[in-house]
This record gives sequence, structure tokens and C-alpha cells, in this order.
Amino acid sequence: MNRYILYTLLFLGLMSFSSCKKKKVIKDLPSGVIENMTFKETVLIDGHGYDGTIIRNCVFEDISGDGLQIRDVNNLIIEDCIFRNIEEDAIRFRNSGSSDGVQILNNQIYNIKENGILAPEGHVNTVIKNNIIHNVATSNISSQFGSPHHGIYFQGFNVKIEQNTIYDVINDNGNGISIRTYGTIVRNKLYRAKDHGISYFSDHPGDAKQLLIENNVIFDNGKRGIHLASNGETANHIGSALVRFNTIVSNTESTIGINDDLSNVTVDLLANILIRTDGGSTYIYANVPFNQEKNITSNGNLGFVDFSNRNLRLTNASSAINYAVGLTDFPSIDFDGNTRTIGSLDAGAFENQ
Repeated sequence: MNRYILYTLLFLGLMSFSSCKKKKVIKDLPSGVIENMTFKETVLIDGHGYDGTIIRNCVFEDISGDGLQIRDVNNLIIEDCIFRNIEEDAIRFRNSGSSDGVQILNNQIYNIKENGILAPEGHVNTVIKNNIIHNVATSNISSQFGSPHHGIYFQGFNVKIEQNTIYDVINDNGNGISIRTYGTIVRNKLYRAKDHGISYFSDHPGDAKQLLIENNVIFDNGKRGIHLASNGETANHIGSALVRFNTIVSNTESTIGINDDLSNVTVDLLANILIRTDGGSTYIYANVPFNQEKNITSNGNLGFVDFSNRNLRLTNASSAINYAVGLTDFPSIDFDGNTRTIGSLDAGAFENQ
């Protein structure tokens, strides 16, 4: 039997089985503060009666569906929770609703078969900060049908993804962060995803807005550190991508890639450290115009504290010290929160102290 047909029958069979077996959903929790509880079925937070609710210090574990679902709620806070051993997504924003200003803070998310966090277009102004997400996207079934899972998979508008640690994204085409519109991705540590560390793909409206990627530490992913791609729909494109002060180590491909169809997007690459350990000489793959300044490239250790163990902070002897001096627009702090000053700007995510 043709392998594609076999996979299709298997997938349809699994879908049919799961649709026949109705999963239990907890959807009658009180609003306000939900804390110190353990859930072993999917929790649905649904409706504006939950606006401003805080979910704190809860455990979501051993769940056959999603861990937590969110729909039609604003200013929800999910903090200091554990999501583990979940068959679908750890946190899923529902396709059939919307949200504004949800905050996902200081959570641990691991042993997840699908996405760590998944959100479609209707969910805006979300903040995802200081979470540890690992050993996610462990199921490879959907990847065979062109729908891989990721650490964070975000289609909503104006998301802020900050200070998260995301690693061991197992799915064959899984990215640490897959962003489909615009927002900011800052001060994250991303490693050992099977595909890219950060991937932009334009299959949702970018509204000609800016995608800011800065102060991230990205290393040892399967392909590129940062990959900017298009589905061919020019109207969906973001207006600009500002990629600056990142430290990126790749082992098999260029550290940054820009798709040929993004010719109408302004791309600025500033003061990044780009390391390619396979000896290749193409650090930025692009056939379309882009702007670059003060990027430093190397095939190995250019003066890191412990390159082999990926402590990519700079030693006093690093060639990245003061390399970005001359730039007048730069992030005010580095990955560690140290202040940057115009007279002593170092390239990459870390300012030497």
C-alpha cells in the first residue's frame, strides 16, 4: 500500500477514535483566583465572566486532551503552574473565540505531545514570559501531514514572548518559537529544536507591522537559528523585521535565513553574533535585499566563557567587545538585564560586565 495512503488511513482512524471517545472537560470553575489545585482533565476558561481571573500554583497532568483551553476571556493570568504528561497541547487558545491581554508567566511545561502553547488569530496582546518549556511536540504524526507542533505556536497579533527557556522540541519540523504574525521575541534561550530556533511564516495577516527579535540566545537547533519565510501571500507579510543583538550558533546551515518572497519586507540585521560550527561561510542566506550592520561572524569560539557548554557570555578578550559601537538605536538592556550604553556596545545578546 502507498505510504501516504497508509498514513492517511492511520490519521483518519486516530481522529475517528478520538472523536468517538468524548473527553471530559472541566468548565464550571469559579472566577477570581483558582489556586493550589491539581487537574487531570482539560480545563476550559470560557467567557468574560472570567476576565481578570488568576490561575496560580496549579498542576495540570496526565490529561488525554489539552491541559488548559482559553476562549473569550481578557486579562487572564496563568502563573507558577505545572503542565506535564499531556496528550495534546499544554495551553490552547480556542479557535472559536478570542482573548485580549492574557499573561502566561513562570510556568513549567514539559512532556507534551503537541504544542507547549498554541494560539490562533483572535487572541491579541498576549504576554508569554519566563516559562520553561521542554520535551514538547513529542508526537510526530501531524508533522507527516504538514502540521508540525512547536514549543510556542502563535498566530495571534502583537504577542510578547520574553525570557522563556525552550528546548528539546522533538517533532521533526518543530521550532522553538513559530510566529505567524507580529510582536516581540526578546531575551529567550532556545536550543535543541528539531527545526529552527525562531521561525516566522506569513500564513496569517502581518498587517505590515514590525516583528522585533532581540537579545535571544539560540544554539544547536536542527536547522537555522532564525528563519523568516513566506507562504507566497504578499498581503499577509509583516512590514519589517528587526533582528538585533542575538547570539546564534548553528551547526548545519546558515544562522539566519530570509525567504525569496519577502522582498517587500524591510529586514534589518544589527549587531548579532553569528557562529556556524560546520565551517560554512554563508551566515545569512538571502537573495532579497536586507540591511546589515555590526554583525560578527565566526566558525567557532570568539571569546565565550565556555563555548563547548554553550555559556555564550563574553570574556574580556572576546572580539565582540565594543563591536557594536556606532549604533545609536539599541536595546537598553541585554539578555541578563544589564544596562547597555552607547559608548561600550558589545555585539550579541550579552553585554560584558
